Amino acid sequence: MTTPDDRVPTAECRICKTDVPAGDYCGLCGCHLTPRRGEGPDWLRIRDFGAAPNEHLLQLSVASSLFPHLPQRSRTAFRLGLLVLLVALIACTMVRLPAALVTVAALGLPLLFVLYLRESDAFRDFPIRTLVLTTALGVALGVGWVLLTGATVARSYGIALGAGVVGARMLRDGIGIPLGGVLLMLLPAVLVRVFRPPTREALDGFMIGALGALTFTAAATLTRLAPQFGSGVVSRRPMESLMVEAGIRGVAVPLTAAAAGGLIGAALWFTRPASKKDQRPGVVRAVLVGFAVAVLAVYLGLGLIDVAHFPQVLMLVLYVVLALVAMFLLRVGLHLALLHEAHDEIRSDEPLLCPHCGHVVPDMAFCPACGVATRASSRWSRKARREARPVRDQDR
Repeated sequence: MTTPDDRVPTAECRICKTDVPAGDYCGLCGCHLTPRRGEGPDWLRIRDFGAAPNEHLLQLSVASSLFPHLPQRSRTAFRLGLLVLLVALIACTMVRLPAALVTVAALGLPLLFVLYLRESDAFRDFPIRTLVLTTALGVALGVGWVLLTGATVARSYGIALGAGVVGARMLRDGIGIPLGGVLLMLLPAVLVRVFRPPTREALDGFMIGALGALTFTAAATLTRLAPQFGSGVVSRRPMESLMVEAGIRGVAVPLTAAAAGGLIGAALWFTRPASKKDQRPGVVRAVLVGFAVAVLAVYLGLGLIDVAHFPQVLMLVLYVVLALVAMFLLRVGLHLALLHEAHDEIRSDEPLLCPHCGHVVPDMAFCPACGVATRASSRWSRKARREARPVRDQDR
């Protein structure tokens, strides 16, 4: 039973003008109840990332940007996984094993993302046929695209990184082919969205979009670099060439693909609640669309880098810089989607354990204690925590 002493203190949110449980953040709109210096516009909430507590929006964190559903304790393991992937790429490069290098570069990040799907309950939240369809489409489109364009881009991919092309061939190889590839890479997410998924959460769209993009990229990389499996056990290529290929194929390309697919997926799944119809809906939609266009521009930049006559180390640096730009756009896009999308039913009179900060808080769209969106956890997790809500110890 609830007694008058059990009632949660309330305060009026200065943004949505609603009485909400007192805390650091509004449980309804996610803004700080008390203004803070350096916060920026309230619709952006720049000091606090919407999927991880105590992280600035502008903080460079691949783990929280790429694995937004995970609480901090699980995200640490995936940070180690990213480190292991980087060490494996370096080891394969140092011992000059081209087959192992291609395999790790193509499959490393996609396999880590599949582990993320398992850890974040995607196999419980999604019908298995949806995940299988997304993966199958990504693989089929990736293989088909390479077989169709492989001869045309032979000098831009594989062994001859940095081959120079000019004139009409630059327009074709540097713009046309990369643009066609990225559109096909995003097609799995578009098709799943057209088939009307049962839920419309932004992070669901992120998962589908990133999975489709990563499987497309992995299949394309394996198909394009397959000749290296027959080049001998130990490669005689210069160490610099191997290092550049490892960095581009194993780090920059899959990160950019995951950011592009995830951002487009989140934009496709994004829905806005009626309660926020007066809080700059046009700005949020325009920003999400603008980020999608910016990601396409990033891919065009990668294509132009491939066909330009740049030194190999400079190519690697440019690839990594564009990958970081894509990850930054993904981070800000997911943050805006979590802040402004539709939310679960509000039950502010019932307690819920926040998996991110560990506090028991009212069941609302945002944790009043750490400000993380409730939807930055899986549907299965939210359902399980709501079925076994915390109970106050009456003996205390």
